[in-house]
Amino acid sequence: MADLRVRTTATPTEEDLETFLDLLSTSYQSVPLTTAFITEIDGVTPGTEYRQLCSDRLRKHFSLGLPAAFKANVLLTTVSSSSSSRPLAAVLFEPPDFSGTPPAQARKQPGPILSQYRAVARELKAKHMAIPESGPHQWDTPASPSQASSGPSMDPYPTQFNKDANTEVRTFFHLALLVLDTSVPKEEAARAAKEAVVVYLDKAKSADVPIFLEASSLESKNEFLSWGFKAVEEVAVGQGKVDSRGWPTQGGEGVKVWGMIYNP
Repeated sequence: MADLRVRTTATPTEEDLETFLDLLSTSYQSVPLTTAFITEIDGVTPGTEYRQLCSDRLRKHFSLGLPAAFKANVLLTTVSSSSSSRPLAAVLFEPPDFSGTPPAQARKQPGPILSQYRAVARELKAKHMAIPESGPHQWDTPASPSQASSGPSMDPYPTQFNKDANTEVRTFFHLALLVLDTSVPKEEAARAAKEAVVVYLDKAKSADVPIFLEASSLESKNEFLSWGFKAVEEVAVGQGKVDSRGWPTQGGEGVKVWGMIYNP
């Protein structure tokens, strides 16, 4: 197997953005949560025959939020083989001092499922990243948008995502997105993905701060478990509206999301 090249940057370029969108639009075609978001936006009616989302539709969807995120102080790590510059995997992290618009907050008029997910994500962070026995707090000065549910006006949905400003929370890294090159063997892409994430496991150990993420598929959950993360809670999103694949279904069970933490 070819040697891997790991690159981390805090100043991703336009080329980095385009490459990330390419990988994202192919590797998220069957992610249940993404399917639920997009079918809700597109008004797909229950009873319509299931079909996998096309890469063009996914690219259009993610192009709303990623450009803004890439202009903030995100951390991007790409892993490629020594024989090619195209990444086999890439990961986007929000560092503890992140300030900007997270990808999940880009859409200005979220539907019920996306709104529910934002609330769930905020509640998971508030619950599992809270400082033990800190109790509720009310802050006069809000933290950055990724670190609180109250933030500057540049954050379009300060009350619907991330941490609860009434709960004192630990400093942490947030894994926003992990993408793979689906054109290569799964084992090769998985190896590259692990190398990308290990960069942040090391950062977390060095800084003595945890990593938090929301896993949106059973496969990704199991992958993160194998890398040392712990699943702290399982929740369902879109109950009564979509099935386990994220496809519109009357009375559907919804899609599963797992809050996961890596404690160094």
